Amino acid sequence: MANEFFSDETVSEVRERANILEVVSDYVSIKKTGRNYKGLCPFHSEKTPSFMVNEEKQIFHCFGCGEGGDVFTFLMKVGQFSFPEAVEALAKRYGIRIVSREISPARKKEVAKKELLFQINQVASDYYHDRLLRHREGEAGRAYFAQRGMSKEFLEGYRLGYAPDRWDGLVQHLQDKKFSLEMAREVGLLFPKKREGWYDVFRARIIFPILDIHQRVVGFGGRVIKEGQPKYINSSESMIYHKGEVLYGLPVAKQFIAEKDCVIIAEGYFDLLTLHQYGFTNSVATLGTALTTQHIRTLKRYTRNVITLFDGDEAGIHATLRTLPLFLEEEVWPKTVALPKGEDPDGFLRKGNRDELERRVAEAEPLFDFFLESLRKKFDVKSVDGKVKMAEEALALIRGIPEGIRRNFYVKRLAERVDIQESMVYDMLQPSPKDRIKVREEGKKPAEKKTFPRSEEMVVRLMVQHPHLIPKISKEGITGDFESPFLKKMAEALVAFYQRKGELDLGEALEKVGEDLKEGVCSFVFQENGLEGGDLEKVVEDCFQKIREGRLKKEKQELLKRIREAEKRKGEKGLEALLLEWQELVKREGSLRKVNPQNGRGVK
Repeated sequence: MANEFFSDETVSEVRERANILEVVSDYVSIKKTGRNYKGLCPFHSEKTPSFMVNEEKQIFHCFGCGEGGDVFTFLMKVGQFSFPEAVEALAKRYGIRIVSREISPARKKEVAKKELLFQINQVASDYYHDRLLRHREGEAGRAYFAQRGMSKEFLEGYRLGYAPDRWDGLVQHLQDKKFSLEMAREVGLLFPKKREGWYDVFRARIIFPILDIHQRVVGFGGRVIKEGQPKYINSSESMIYHKGEVLYGLPVAKQFIAEKDCVIIAEGYFDLLTLHQYGFTNSVATLGTALTTQHIRTLKRYTRNVITLFDGDEAGIHATLRTLPLFLEEEVWPKTVALPKGEDPDGFLRKGNRDELERRVAEAEPLFDFFLESLRKKFDVKSVDGKVKMAEEALALIRGIPEGIRRNFYVKRLAERVDIQESMVYDMLQPSPKDRIKVREEGKKPAEKKTFPRSEEMVVRLMVQHPHLIPKISKEGITGDFESPFLKKMAEALVAFYQRKGELDLGEALEKVGEDLKEGVCSFVFQENGLEGGDLEKVVEDCFQKIREGRLKKEKQELLKRIREAEKRKGEKGLEALLLEWQELVKREGSLRKVNPQNGRGVK
């Protein structure tokens, strides 16, 4: 994790003085189990605790969702902090004076520009909000919101506004405040005139400020309240606004999402506002774009229980179905609420259907079932051809689901809907020979992180749990004989970090290692090795022996294969060299037995 704001000494001091147990306890109820603490994970929904904290190593790890790291990582994930914000929050909590690092001129300029853009957006938001509530030219906007039953307190809570029917209202306001109009253009607030000067983008429209998770205004949406097109206009993307990452209403909804362990996803400003107005405060909305993977990843921090609530027309149905592959890719199993044809959440609620919507949300249908039903309407499942086409389209999604109970459940559900035997669906689910070759070529090894050579795993666990052994392991050069590329990469990373620092601070090391290694390192910390009080030096020596024996055995098998092939080719000149190589291997084997004559002793 890059740190360009604070000195290394400052970050190290904060890490050393902060107690991860105290910080985690603010968010999670944890109980001591052995040398660790256990509780329900705050990053995913679970009934059986799999979230672990190790006070000695000052790290956490969830064996359910794989999240893990140090106190900074935890605070960033649970509180949506940036790294500098996490450092500052912990420094303040533990009374540490922080020393800022001198950043490069280019980076300093970038940070200053971002701050200026946020300031311009905030000034514009205040301007629109003030015009709505306190000026005569905002009467049309007030009347419109009043017609929708939105009180002044509600308008203030969501910072709603009104852009007057003027070409230069915001232009003049920003000039009075001495802000750069060119910068205001960058965030989509102003347009340049053909010759010279500027004019407002938003005119005669009610304004919806768009806030990020830190309550900063990143953009705006505007809706006409009289005749005019386009009905809605939105801020263009900018240095501080990416619509594929921001969800409208999340800053307000995140507390309620966590409390209810569920989120409702709608589309558009008024759908969201009306849902909140009628008590569905765990709702968020996309903004002029389809749901993205980043949206889903953001919501996964609060809950994995997702319900989509889109319009009840063809476009809404298609939008709902388009989300399913994204959810499955993120291993989220969503539900959906189908509204009557032609209805949207805003109109449905304002017609007095609050209780009905609450019932529909409670009885939300799994989105995969909704998908299967849409396929039944698309294909003639009474015909063989229709059954095959429906099954093939459904299996294209099922193949993306990891093997297990859920995948088997969906296979069974598909077989029931298509009215064929489950065994036939499983036959169709198997990859073709061509696909199997492709998988091998791409080098996919899904089980590598789950099953390791036992002696190699023990060496790495000893490195993590007993860092004083790292110099001995490094000097021995045993990692070069590792069979597992994953463990070899992890061990080499730990050795490199130890050699640089002269010690192993796991919290700091986790910042340096890649995401692919972080989960493995964390999980090894929490695995009991049963060696407390034992002769660790002897254990590691036995591991060396077993690893070398395994490597030698593999080399002998490969060489024997080459010798037999050479023997088949009479007159092969290389046979003599291969036999000499065999003799060398036999000598090495003898040397290993002298080192450890009690073959089979120690770790296997």
